[in-house]
Order: sequence, then structure tokens, then C-alpha cells
Amino acid sequence: MEFTTKKGSEVAINVADFITSMKLKKAVIEAVKESGADISSIDLDNLKIGAIDSILQIILAADSSDKVNDAIFKCLARCTYNSERITRDTFEPVEAREDYYEIVMACLKENLLPFYSPLLSRLNALQEKVLPKSPKQK
Repeated sequence: MEFTTKKGSEVAINVADFITSMKLKKAVIEAVKESGADISSIDLDNLKIGAIDSILQIILAADSSDKVNDAIFKCLARCTYNSERITRDTFEPVEAREDYYEIVMACLKENLLPFYSPLLSRLNALQEKVLPKSPKQK
């Protein structure tokens, strides 16, 4: 995935190897578990205060996890920022820090979505079979 950040930097995000992506997935799952967030309360179609609080709790837990951050930078080792390989030093200049979360989110998407998109589609199909439709959905 190649994109230009809002600040105008050129970024190329490449998928990490399987083992590195798995370590990222595991680190994120551990951070989510440790956060204690109630994932069952999250309804992305109808966000309520409790769900937003849970999502924020998960994001902060992942962002503050050294394991998650280490795994992200191992994935980013195959990526470039303005044609330079991404390392922690990439974000040493203060102006580069404006691009940090945009790059991290792209890295997470590229490395985690292949694991979860098939699972999510199967869960959605199961949910449609098990749960009755509301009058609005019929």
C-alpha cells in the first residue's frame, strides 16, 4: 500500500512475513485482554458511550504496550517513509511525528486485516442466521 500522508510524506507499507504479522496479532490480542475492555458492548453500527469508552480503552492499551510497539516496528522494517526504511529514528524529527499514527494505522490494517476479514465475514453470516432481524432490517 502506498499513500501520501496528510502532511505530504510518501509512505510505502508492505505486509510483513507471516511470523512477524502473527507476533503483532498476538501482541494486540494480549493488550486488548489486559485492557479489560468489554468487547461485547461494541456495536460499530450503533456506537454508544459505553462502546466508545471500550474502543478508547483498547486503543490506549495497545498504544501503551511495549510488545505491540515492538511488533509494529518489526512490521515497519519492510516499509519506507520518503524513500527511507522506517525505524524508530524515522520519528525522531518532531515534524515526522505528525505522520506516526497514520503510518501505524496503515501498518496494522495491512498486517492484521488478512487474518480477521474472513473471520469477521463468517461471524456476520452466523449472526444473521442466529439473531432475529429487527423490524427496520426486514
